[in-house]
Amino acid sequence: MATNGERASGADDLASMALDGVVETVSLLVSAIAALAWSLLRRPLLVLVGTVVTAGWLRFGAEPLAVAALGVVVALVIWRIIAPDVYFSYAGRHLAGLVRGVVYPIIWRRLARRAGLTAYDARSLREDDPDMPAIVRVRVTRARVERILLRLPVGMSPDDVATRLDHIATAFRASEARIVPHKPGFVWVELVHKDPLARVVTPTGGADPLLSAVPLGRNEDGSLWAVRLRGTHLLIAGATGSGKGSVLWAMAFGLRDLVRRGTVEIWGIDPKGGMELGPGKNLFARFEAGSPEAMCATLEDLVTLKDERARALADVGLRLHEPTVRVPHVVVIIDELATLTAFAERAVVRRIEQALGLLLTQGRACGITVVAAVQDPGKDVVTWRDLFPTRIALRLDNPIQTDMVLGDGARDLGARPDHISELTPGVGYVRVEGTRAIRRVRAAYLDDDALAALNQTFVTPPTEPAPVAVAGPDPQGR
Repeated sequence: MATNGERASGADDLASMALDGVVETVSLLVSAIAALAWSLLRRPLLVLVGTVVTAGWLRFGAEPLAVAALGVVVALVIWRIIAPDVYFSYAGRHLAGLVRGVVYPIIWRRLARRAGLTAYDARSLREDDPDMPAIVRVRVTRARVERILLRLPVGMSPDDVATRLDHIATAFRASEARIVPHKPGFVWVELVHKDPLARVVTPTGGADPLLSAVPLGRNEDGSLWAVRLRGTHLLIAGATGSGKGSVLWAMAFGLRDLVRRGTVEIWGIDPKGGMELGPGKNLFARFEAGSPEAMCATLEDLVTLKDERARALADVGLRLHEPTVRVPHVVVIIDELATLTAFAERAVVRRIEQALGLLLTQGRACGITVVAAVQDPGKDVVTWRDLFPTRIALRLDNPIQTDMVLGDGARDLGARPDHISELTPGVGYVRVEGTRAIRRVRAAYLDDDALAALNQTFVTPPTEPAPVAVAGPDPQGR
């Protein structure tokens, strides 16, 4: 039988557990109220709506207010059924952000602890220890990507969050997670539940006159994906069937107006005999798909052009070429860079390597941009990879290649090219220019008809033959 002391001890334990339960319940309630208040303060429009609703309730009573609220709910439901995408862009995402802004801070501490997001060893922390990130803001983008702004505690850096991205994605039941630096002490965590890039992207309009934003497709958040071609070189890495052709033709489509205007020339080099670039060869000012010697000669001619432009820039004291109709910017597209030297004689290979090295190291300032596509960034272009400032990683075969293409730490920031489905060609990752942030993108797709139409617009019209003079009778009768 239990002694009186044991019974008293058991009663104390039950009382302590009951008290802990009450404290936890009150703590959750206070957290929910605080999160709701903070979410409302960050949304002045909702505060205004709440004020109007409260004033209506005080002035007219509960019944008219309930009828009006029911009408609003019915209108939103009808709107969602008739035009779901428009509804989500203008109303649904804000409502979803409001709900998540209340719910996520309540469940965050438990999820953060399970994900290992603590400043010190989790085994040494108490349940109420504050040394873990705090949720400051929750947003839902038009592309249904959740963005959570975290305030980091002392002793934790964005890299610490980056190493736990897989755990965060699992905790939130997301298919993918990545981070975007915000400012010192803060970091955005992006959660993807449904792939917004599953649909094929259609080609967009023309490019900026200064080549600063050539449209290629769409970012994951639904915004335009554009790349800068002036003053840089571009490397596109991806396995067979990953959509490298989509990127190349989307680029050609985006440059079409500048080509018509005469401020841009596109040169094409296709080591596959024209299989890849041949369908649009009318777009190219110069196109070579023959022997390695002929392709080498094309690159050497481009080196000669570079040297001439370098001397001209030096004479006028300029450091960067300005595209004009008289001296256009040249974009040279090389499909399958490694194949360029695979079947050439050793002497030709040395000439090609020398020409490429000169173009990649000296061509940017002279108005020459090299755009190269490769399959294996480790083996194919080990010599030239670091000479491409701008890189795109499409579907790759293994995770090691991610950092090879996008730079050290790209995989820790959430880039997963080796996880891209074979059913979504053109999907890839790029590093946001000037930052460490990684963006998931999809290139626009030109089908055979669109490519044929693009090629046809650059067909040179036939020249009218000069009229042939017909001999007639001499006016003088001679």
